[in-house]
Amino acid sequence: MTDMPTGLIRRGGAYSLRRRIPNDLLPAYGGRKEVVKALGTNDREEAKRLHALAWVALDQEFSAARQREPDDETARIRRKLRQIADARAAANVSTPTVTQEEVDAILDKIAMDSGEELRDDVLYERRELSRQKALAVLNVENIDLLSDDELAVRDLLIERNFAVQKAEWATQAAQRSLANAAVIPAPLGPAPLPPSSPSSNTDFAAVIDRWKLERAPASKTAAAHAAVIRWFIEATGIQSVSAVERQHVQSFKVALLGRGTSAANIKTKLSRLRTILSFAVAEGLLPSNPAVGVTAPAIKGPKPVAPWPVADLNKLLAGPVHQRGERPVRGRGEAAYWLPLLALFTGARREELGQLRGRDIVLHTYTSPEGADADAWLIRIDYGEDGANQLKTASSQRNVPVHPSLVELGFIQLVKGTAAGDLLFPQLRPNGDGKLTEKWGDWFRAYRRELGIVDPRLRFHSFRHSFKDFCREAGILEGIQRQLMGHAASDVADQYGSGFSTHQLVAAIRAYRIPGLSLPPPPA
Repeated sequence: MTDMPTGLIRRGGAYSLRRRIPNDLLPAYGGRKEVVKALGTNDREEAKRLHALAWVALDQEFSAARQREPDDETARIRRKLRQIADARAAANVSTPTVTQEEVDAILDKIAMDSGEELRDDVLYERRELSRQKALAVLNVENIDLLSDDELAVRDLLIERNFAVQKAEWATQAAQRSLANAAVIPAPLGPAPLPPSSPSSNTDFAAVIDRWKLERAPASKTAAAHAAVIRWFIEATGIQSVSAVERQHVQSFKVALLGRGTSAANIKTKLSRLRTILSFAVAEGLLPSNPAVGVTAPAIKGPKPVAPWPVADLNKLLAGPVHQRGERPVRGRGEAAYWLPLLALFTGARREELGQLRGRDIVLHTYTSPEGADADAWLIRIDYGEDGANQLKTASSQRNVPVHPSLVELGFIQLVKGTAAGDLLFPQLRPNGDGKLTEKWGDWFRAYRRELGIVDPRLRFHSFRHSFKDFCREAGILEGIQRQLMGHAASDVADQYGSGFSTHQLVAAIRAYRIPGLSLPPPPA
């Protein structure tokens, strides 16, 4: 179960309040059924506080709206009936006299309907989490992770969105046709033709909107493609997708080169531009894709990443964070101490560790080869109960046993002091892309340089390389290594079965050693 308060939702990286308007107040809100208020924060705890304040404010708003209505329900109904009678009288339609018995019957029906509406409100609130989970399928980039039922829900949502957009386009076209038909030509001579202008349906903004509705990309992906189109317009001055030619794409590439954009970044931007233009071709707005064949400059090889030498690991763990208990502000509290150690003894990625909550570290009972029950602490790396965690691939979902060295240093005490739904490292804050550890990574790069670790190949991801090397040295099976690190199967045969057992994973982690490593003291 989630500990999110009722009506607190997350859209992209920010939180909002969503609350159903009581049925008796729907007329006061112009028929709207919900109130949605942005809370203006990405922080979960701050969102809870603002949500509580906004909820109380809505209670007061609803109360004020009710006070504006007549207190006497009978009087309100009589007034409505009187309005109907007046309208009929004005239209010369006879209206029967309304008796008190009829009014009482109407009031009885309203009371019965109100009870049913109250029940419906309660059931509606109970389904909030289910609705959020259903809508979450639109934000899953790798649809291979979805079940057939989830894919069916996703298909229906996409079709609904596109049907709504098509209806809006049809309505707009009908309105334009009516407006044109309403123009009465002058009696002498034909009316002048309106100045020609490109159809608004070919504007990049309209094409981007249609692409988002039909393809339903993740919010981050949609924003990245929209940004590339904005830069393309700035560089070329072309506003309509139907006017794009190959020379404009070339000009865009030259402009990016002039700004000093890297070859890899240019390749990414051209790919996103190509995606939107390909969609325009499919929509019949372009005869062919003018970005096809326009290539980025040759990309230099990726920056090399090296595993940490033990000497540099000891230099890192001899620093003030691990030896003197210092907690720099940018190091985000206990994250400064634990993230490097967790990466070294689990092989997990930085963001996978930063997303961990109290509920993700569990004491698991499994069966030993002798048939006896045994217990082990496991770190669950997955998409989270609310589907908000970011993973690289589907194979990244896994369980990693907690290494005895981490237990010795007090990691389990940290877990036990954290509420189930809270982050293990609550001082981490998401950036604009929702990444919790991106800013922390900037601090870590500066910190290791301060300690004299200046080899540019040594980065946080180097812990993952080190884990792989030390697994090999410990004689851990390659398949177990891949399962612990969340790597995809190496061949088809590896995809059969349910993977290695908990006993095998625990035994492998216990065999994992880092010869010559000097562990720091536990945090105070």
